[in-house]
Order: sequence, then structure tokens, then C-alpha cells
Amino acid sequence: MDKNDHNIPRDPKKPAKPEGMTKFADPIRKNVSATSSSTKHGTFDRNTITSTLDRMTGTSGGDSTNHTDCTDGIGSHTGDGLLDYMDSMRAHIANCLMVDTLDLELPNVPSVDGTELKRAFGRLDEDGTVIPDTDWAKGALNASTGKQTLRVNYVKKTKKLLIEGSGAKLSQGHNVVSSGDVAMTAYQMCRAVQLMLKLGLPVQVGYEIAHGRLVKVTRIDVALLLRVPKGVTKAALINALAIAGIRAGTNTSLYVNESVYFDQNSQNESTKFYDKTAELKRARKGGLPDIEGIELLNDLNEKTVRMEAVFRTKKLVQIAKKHGGAPHPCIFTKEVLAEMVFDLLNKYACHGQVFRQLEHTELLGIPLPYRSTVAHWQNHMHLPDMVVSERVLKEHAKFIWDNYKIDIFGPPPDMMNVSMSLYDIFKPENFMPVPAEIRSNPALFHEIDMDEFRAKLQKQLDEAVEE
Repeated sequence: MDKNDHNIPRDPKKPAKPEGMTKFADPIRKNVSATSSSTKHGTFDRNTITSTLDRMTGTSGGDSTNHTDCTDGIGSHTGDGLLDYMDSMRAHIANCLMVDTLDLELPNVPSVDGTELKRAFGRLDEDGTVIPDTDWAKGALNASTGKQTLRVNYVKKTKKLLIEGSGAKLSQGHNVVSSGDVAMTAYQMCRAVQLMLKLGLPVQVGYEIAHGRLVKVTRIDVALLLRVPKGVTKAALINALAIAGIRAGTNTSLYVNESVYFDQNSQNESTKFYDKTAELKRARKGGLPDIEGIELLNDLNEKTVRMEAVFRTKKLVQIAKKHGGAPHPCIFTKEVLAEMVFDLLNKYACHGQVFRQLEHTELLGIPLPYRSTVAHWQNHMHLPDMVVSERVLKEHAKFIWDNYKIDIFGPPPDMMNVSMSLYDIFKPENFMPVPAEIRSNPALFHEIDMDEFRAKLQKQLDEAVEE
């Protein structure tokens, strides 16, 4: 074989790398003009590297016309600038993330009164009688809206109390928004079960849980609100994310127009993107509770796609060991969760296509008379009626295709096919924090001052010592 022949056949036993699979932080080499005709590598400057992260800054780092994939329009961040940018990205995600579902293990619970468990959690029939097959060791705690929020299971053999569910639903009656504080959420869940079951746990136990210790976390569902780009429908974005997941080599399950799951059955981590509005419409017990300000939540659901990252036991143990401890709530600060989410997004960020109509400013970028032809086409006009002759229409079609890759002879679409990298979609500014008007409304958003609770528990411990 010629040593200069670079078309070496791939070993058929070795799986091919998924198309378009590139990480946020992977640097991409860029072709630039050589400074000298005697340069060893010809037109390739081996010392010039552009990070794909720079795409998100909007800056320009030179000619990038040789890259038509994930690196189109990438600018140049180097040294401390790149590190500062990545830090700001993680900080923004930390500010935006919310904690929904938690699975907890509370050890060393001596016993649980079966009568109290039935009274608190037992499933009742229409006559108000506990259903005979209801296991005394299992139950569910409902919010004031009547919706199930927490599931509780006491294991006699190991003396563990297992609690799982949504702390947000328990305290707010909904989980559209929630706090991102794992320690606070875990404390609220344990406290609710303690009061309901009258466990009589020592103050020291409450003190430890309030500080994010003692209880173990076996699952965390982290939610983020992703703004839908202008001109893109939620359905089109969800479908495009599914395509991107497939191209990234991820196990993908798509429920067309409504939700997409990545690595749904993984024992480590998985992700779901979905339309919260559609989910609420299908809910068995109706949508959101009838409370003041509910229209703010509805509006938020309409303009966002919800991302939920699920981290399970194996992943949580791995992260906890990295930080030198067991998977207690205190380990999973907002900053740690942001890093976990950031790494997870790396798996899915490859070049994909999102379907949308051209906006007004984008149309203005197309010169006349071709601009009018594109506008007529994307608005379902019959193009032969809009131009002087068939010859002129063909001339327009060739110019528009050569310069903008738009096929005006295709069927009139509801949305046009525009190449958009998922790096653009996953830019940190596209993830939005809980709006201030919702966060400031106690009927919509619940958060407690854990320092105040810790101080009270500390006082109780001090008083017990004095006695």
C-alpha cells in the first residue's frame, strides 16, 4: 500500500465513531494561510487551534469557511479567557438548574408504626376503607392538591426508610419551577415524613439532615428551562434534538413533537427533553393547581422546552467519591450539579438541523429581487405567479440555492430547513433561571432559609446538653 495513501480501509470489527460527535471542550484545528511558502505543513498552521466553545461568544477568530460542521462562526478564546468563559457558563447553569425528584435513604430508623403508616399513606377505596392489598410498609404522601408527591417504603431488615418523589410538588403543588438546593429539598422531604409518621427521631438526626448529612441520595432529577429559539416550534426543536442524539451515538426514544429521551435505561444518567404544556394536558388529575399567578407558569411552559437530567446511584457514588465522601445531599451543591449537567450536554452536542422560518432580519440579508422570492416561497405563495417568467424563476432558484442552500422548488413548507448547530441551542444564555416574578411569589415558588432551621436545631441541641 502506498504510504501516502490516506484512504486506509477501516477495520470492519471496530465500530465507527458516530457522525458529528464532538465535545464542547474539544479543540478544533483550523486552516489558515501559511506565513511562508517554505512552511513545512503548507497551508496548515499546526499551532493554530480554535475551541468549539468559542462559537457561543459571537466573536470572530479568523477565517472559518473551511468548517461547515459544528465550528461555523467560531471565534477565538485562549488561555485565561477560555477558562473564564467556561466558568461563567457553569455559573449560569448553576443559577438556572432546579431539583425535582429525589430518592433518599434514611438509615437507622428503629421502627415504623404500621398503623400510622396506613393512616398516613394507605390507599383507600370509595368507602374510605384501606385497600386490603396495600402493603403496610409502603405508602404515598399527597400534596394539598391531592396529587401524589412522595412514596415511602420502610425496610425492616435494614432499618432503612426509603423516600422518593418531588419535594416541589409536596410544597408547591406543582414542579414547573423549584429550588436547586438538594440539601434543603432532602430536609423538607424527610421532615414531612417524620411529622406524618410521628417517627420521633432525635434532634441530632434532624440536625445532621439539615446540614445535608446522614441521609443518602440514590437519584437526583435536575430540571432546566431551555428557551425555544425564535422562529422554531417546540415540536420541531424536540424532533431535532432526537436526530442530534442519534447522530451522537446515543440511545434515543422519541415521542414525536412532545418528548425525547436519551439513554433512558442507563443505570448512570439519562436525559429527557419535553413539552411541559403537553404533559400537563395529559395529566390524569388535570394540569396546574388553581392558585394566584398560575398564568405566569403557563406562559413559562409555552416559551420553553423542559430538560430533565436524571442521575442515578452509580453516577452519584462516582461523583461523591471524586469529592471525597458518600452521596449525601451536601455533596451535590448547585456548582457540582452544574458540572454534571455540563458534562452530560457534551454527549449530545453535535451538528444537527433545526427547522424554522427565516426571520425578518435574515430575509433582509438576501438581496433583491431574490429576497421577495424566498419570502413568497416560505409563505406558501405560488411562485410562478410571483415572477415574470419561468426562466427568471429558474435563475432565482439557482442563485438562492448556490448562496443560501434553500430549495424553492421543494414543496412549500410550514418551516424551512436551516442548519443550526446544537452548540447554538445549548448556549448558556438559552437556559433561563426561574423568573423573578415567579420566585418572589410564595404561592408559586417555595424555598426556606436553611440557616434559620439549622440555628433552631443547634439551639435545641445546646438546650438538651444543658439539661
